[in-house]
Amino acid sequence: MGSMLFMREEWSHGVKLSRDAMALFVVLLVCVLVIILLTPIGFETRPQSDLMTLGYVAIGTIFTGLALFLLSIGFLFRRVRLASSLAIIASILFFVPIIGDRAGAFFSLPIPPAINMLEYLLVVVLFATLYLASRVYRKSTAASKQPMDSGKQTPQ
Repeated sequence: MGSMLFMREEWSHGVKLSRDAMALFVVLLVCVLVIILLTPIGFETRPQSDLMTLGYVAIGTIFTGLALFLLSIGFLFRRVRLASSLAIIASILFFVPIIGDRAGAFFSLPIPPAINMLEYLLVVVLFATLYLASRVYRKSTAASKQPMDSGKQTPQ
């Protein structure tokens, strides 16, 4: 019954997520999209030759956080508690490259305007992710602590 609070198997529609878990799913997708837009695939115009030593640490942090977000999206349909934990960790990790970029520790060039706007947007989305993931985690923890009713009478 505990995990049934978050997921119900429906024969015709697959797995249905709770409202909070579905909101977390949408916010995680937005996070992944914004992160991709922050790369050279998107709007990053600063050349890699201007990347400083700490910038390589930021790249590792970005790839780790992105992998955790993708894992969180995958686990959200089967293991909500684990998915919400991964989303919380990834969200916290992403503040490192944002703060470092603001401090000028990663590139010798200033932040391009598009990256500047996307980083502000990412901060808002990361706070939303932290909020929703913590709600999903709390509810899944509370649901897992409820005794399961198996229909058996215990002798007293």
